[in-house]
Amino acid sequence: MVLSNYTWEEQTRRYLAEATSELNDLENKRKDLDDEIVSLARTVNAYETALKDYLIRSGQSSTVIKDWLKDLANPNYRHRDRLKMIAEHNGGRVRINKATDILFNNKLIKSKKRVNAYVIVQGILADMADKGELKKVAPGEYQLTQQSLLK
Repeated sequence: MVLSNYTWEEQTRRYLAEATSELNDLENKRKDLDDEIVSLARTVNAYETALKDYLIRSGQSSTVIKDWLKDLANPNYRHRDRLKMIAEHNGGRVRINKATDILFNNKLIKSKKRVNAYVIVQGILADMADKGELKKVAPGEYQLTQQSLLK
């Protein structure tokens, strides 16, 4: 019996050593992954900053940076409300192409083709302009009116 207890003790010690070694390896991997996560987060932040600065310098809108899905995904919002939010974010102006990209790429418009989504957005913006919520300032570009800012 002493022999079998000794064997059990040796086997248990071996399992303990293996488990401890595996735990140490995983902790080291986790530390490496944490470092990599921090590094990638900094890289992403740097790219976002560089892109935002480029867009500002080139006179383009920085809507590419903003995560529209969080702001616009509310199922109670209509397309009009979403377009108004996009315009408010861009200093009161909204372009048909950019609004279509935002709505279509985030699947906030049910159309399967971007061309159809463009026509929908164009129609809604034209209707908003007819109602006085927007004013057409250039081809494909609309601006919020004072009336719509007060709502």
